[in-house]
Amino acid sequence: MKIWNEIPIKENGDKLIAIPSYLNFFDPHPYSHLGAPYKDKTSIWKLRKEVVNRLVKVNDYLKLKTSFYLLIYDSWRPLEVQEFMFKRSFLLECKKLDIDASIKNMKSYPSILKKVEKFWAYPSCDPMCPPPHSTGGALDVCLSDKFGNPVEMGSKVDQMDLTSNPYFYENKKNEKAVIWNARRNLLREIMTKFGFAQHPNEWWHFSYGDQLWAWKNKKANAIYGKI
Repeated sequence: MKIWNEIPIKENGDKLIAIPSYLNFFDPHPYSHLGAPYKDKTSIWKLRKEVVNRLVKVNDYLKLKTSFYLLIYDSWRPLEVQEFMFKRSFLLECKKLDIDASIKNMKSYPSILKKVEKFWAYPSCDPMCPPPHSTGGALDVCLSDKFGNPVEMGSKVDQMDLTSNPYFYENKKNEKAVIWNARRNLLREIMTKFGFAQHPNEWWHFSYGDQLWAWKNKKANAIYGKI
């Protein structure tokens, strides 16, 4: 449970809709490609209606003001997909540490679970603390060139280490670090300009309307619960 899960939710009923196809998406979808259990693989890219409206404005502003384009990595996740990716990340971390563990005894490895939960919300069924992506208010984005190729940001999306912190390169002076920091700052500035809140551990994760958004913006309540 994260600190923002203490924020109450007053669901406003905003609908989950398809993200317009003229926006840029990772292809193939990174989690569907791994076998994540999406029930309808023809319409994976979804967000709440107000989130989509704001995302379109971000995309238009970015194209107008910079040489970069918005590239959407992930959006709404059914709880089953969140569970699939959480468990997969746990097993990969165990493998990296040469630990022979199974999903059945996950709780026997609290330090690994803690690391995984820093980047992957626990797939809780509790309506008072839903995973951000399962609300339809959270998404993962990065920048691309005009051909749709992702530009280097200093770490990959979902990379589970310190380099994924939004401010990791802030005080580093080598040439690449300066470029990566500037790109992260640009992405954050434009996303927050249109009302999104950034995850404290992930440069790529932004949300609107969920508990994390409410916590970062000192709102009395979130407006999106699990959908």
